[in-house]
Amino acid sequence: MQNILVTGATGFIGQHLTRKLLDINGGRSVRAVSKDDSGSGSKLYFFRDDEADSKKADIADRESISGLMDGIDIVYHLAAISRNDMSKTWEDFYAVNVQGTVNLLEEAKAAGVKRFVFVSTVEAAGFGDGTSPRRETDPPNPANNYGKSKLLAERQVLSGAWPMECTVLRLPMIYGPGTFLIVPKLFGMVRRGFYPMFGGGSAKMEFCYVDNAVDGIILAGEKKESTGELFYVSDERPYSIREVVSAIAESSGKKVLFIRIPVFAAKFLGLCWEIAAKILPFPPIISKYSRKPFFSRETVFWTTRDVNTVSTEKIKSALGYSPAVDIKEGTRRTAEWLNQNYFNSTRQ
Repeated sequence: MQNILVTGATGFIGQHLTRKLLDINGGRSVRAVSKDDSGSGSKLYFFRDDEADSKKADIADRESISGLMDGIDIVYHLAAISRNDMSKTWEDFYAVNVQGTVNLLEEAKAAGVKRFVFVSTVEAAGFGDGTSPRRETDPPNPANNYGKSKLLAERQVLSGAWPMECTVLRLPMIYGPGTFLIVPKLFGMVRRGFYPMFGGGSAKMEFCYVDNAVDGIILAGEKKESTGELFYVSDERPYSIREVVSAIAESSGKKVLFIRIPVFAAKFLGLCWEIAAKILPFPPIISKYSRKPFFSRETVFWTTRDVNTVSTEKIKSALGYSPAVDIKEGTRRTAEWLNQNYFNSTRQ
């Protein structure tokens, strides 16, 4: 039995990964690491603290993680400032996402860890060309501080400077039970019975169910063929935005009316919203979590062009990745969980 450490274990994907590792490996072989946020951390839905070897640590503080890797064979590193959060400075992103990763790599080296799996994001690559899916060999061009910091961290992991076997995975938008950010808003809008569609809704996007992502992450930790490699992980195929919204509507037992908005009108609305966000930087104009405008010209850009698709051919051929949950089943499970744990409590 191998001893495993998961950073970011109390986050959305981290909880699902920890749960599956606990089921596979048994409790005390999994060290679940999260930051001590003085009571403001994520609620645990999928495992209990006493099921794992739960630890608190701040990866940006080298002293905080001293000895954390002792006895560990495999590290799954998910902890990060995990989205393009406008309330954070570049220094914040660098301290956690880049230096925090280096700190973990140094500790892993000192402790004799055998394998290090770094969970990154498609935002490290930036948008695609709108013609073909992004591949691992395409030159990256991240568009924000989140993506830039994750790209720098990827390069540290794959630098060849470490004695352990290192792998990087880029994940797209992930949905499933336990998510409380963008996805509930998307489900909530569909529940209201209408959805604004910019252009024809035929632009494709990646919408990956969390269990599929976790399967890819674990494969990277198990397969020697992952050593020194970068992989994209997603569902079996990209989906059109209309297909995603329709699946959510079906899973929620709702009929949805698509309100078609011409692209030029949507861009103008996005510009107006951006101006309003500068004048009134408060919810509901901006997100209370990321401080970003809820709507912008960038939203119109990626929802009207195929710039957010990736190829999963490499991970399928190299590691045998085969996503098991399709969008119909994934949205059904998500809608069921949100109905029980989110919509009823928020009375939306």
